[in-house]
Amino acid sequence: MTLKVLSKDGFYGWVNLTVMFFFNIVVMLMMVAFSLFLPYWVKEFDWSRASISGAQTISIILAGLAAPVVAIFIMKQGPKRAIVVGNFINVVGLVLLAFQNSIWHLYLGNGVIIGLGMSIGGILAGSTVINNWFVLKRPAALSISMAAMGYSGVVANPSIMALIHWVGWRNTYLILAAAALLFCVVVPALLLKNKPEELGQVPDGLSVAKLDPLKSTDSLYKSLDKTTVDFTAGEALRTRALWLLVAYTALIFLVMTGMMTHQVAFLFDIGLSPTMVAMALVVLSAAMGTSQLGVGFLGLRFRMRSLAVFSIVLSIAGFSILLFAQSLQPVLAFCVIYGMGQGIQSVAMQNLMPDYFGRTEFPKIMGFTSPITTFVSSIGAPVAGYIRDSSGSYLLAFKIFLVLLVIAFICIVCAKRPMHFSLEESDA
Repeated sequence: MTLKVLSKDGFYGWVNLTVMFFFNIVVMLMMVAFSLFLPYWVKEFDWSRASISGAQTISIILAGLAAPVVAIFIMKQGPKRAIVVGNFINVVGLVLLAFQNSIWHLYLGNGVIIGLGMSIGGILAGSTVINNWFVLKRPAALSISMAAMGYSGVVANPSIMALIHWVGWRNTYLILAAAALLFCVVVPALLLKNKPEELGQVPDGLSVAKLDPLKSTDSLYKSLDKTTVDFTAGEALRTRALWLLVAYTALIFLVMTGMMTHQVAFLFDIGLSPTMVAMALVVLSAAMGTSQLGVGFLGLRFRMRSLAVFSIVLSIAGFSILLFAQSLQPVLAFCVIYGMGQGIQSVAMQNLMPDYFGRTEFPKIMGFTSPITTFVSSIGAPVAGYIRDSSGSYLLAFKIFLVLLVIAFICIVCAKRPMHFSLEESDA
């Protein structure tokens, strides 16, 4: 069996997908840990929410600034090396956070070290692995990989909160560091393969003729709104569609970052008990994971942009409910609706760029645009924290988030897939 998946007639992509499934579980733990620990830092150190959120902002900005260099590193060295190196850096940051006693420790550990580690070995490197191995089946592969991030919260969020209660937040960070070392460093180092070409294999493991003998490559790609000619990074940067996707992504991440950072603090503010908060996070994660898994298979039949538009509608509806939430029931309604929207969006965002511009220079395209998206998205957490500190409520911040979601909706509606310049010339 081992020889089969490594041979020219086999397909190693499913092994990579399995590695990335468990990898994404732990990456999600690292991403949500900040918001889970935030209330305990406020209580123990008497730090303001705005000052704590600043560490998250530094992390996001640093990741964005490093993205162009990281993209070149991934293109030259491969996503496997980026994942191993980046997540070893993350482990160092997690250990430092376990022993922090001053606000600058938080800024160094989360803002600088984990910011750099996530930039090198996080979502870009992980999605590059999937994009290298899957093209026509990319929506399903990405949905399986990313559903791990959603479903991990079902167990992870209440587990982390329970660990904090039982062993303290410092020891919980050490446990998280051990998990990151195993699933984000050791296992990828041993098992990941960068591209199917390294083994003499092809993306998806099947030729187009075997996948659907009645359709040509071009007709299959066009029916799913995928480019038939890969763009270079320079060509992609000259298209209107790219910048609409950048604006859409930046606004979605701004809202998501603000929510992830302050969701636990907000739920405590409206009077929910730790048990209720854990329940809400489980529901949110379950809704997100279910929609992530489902949308990938829908993406094999429907255009991903249409699914992205629908996801924004769900997110807007969810936030409209949250504005009036003062008890568990509307919070759970928000978690279901917004969680489904976020799940669809997360898969859609990872598919739209390679669908529109191809896989050849995907890391470069993402790396060159990431400084913009990350800078914009970094604003969400500190603004929400400042509004809460100054007004005593998150209500104004959530109203701003709702307006930004409406703008993101307009961007994705207008972001139609561009035709490659060579095809325009041939048509002319």
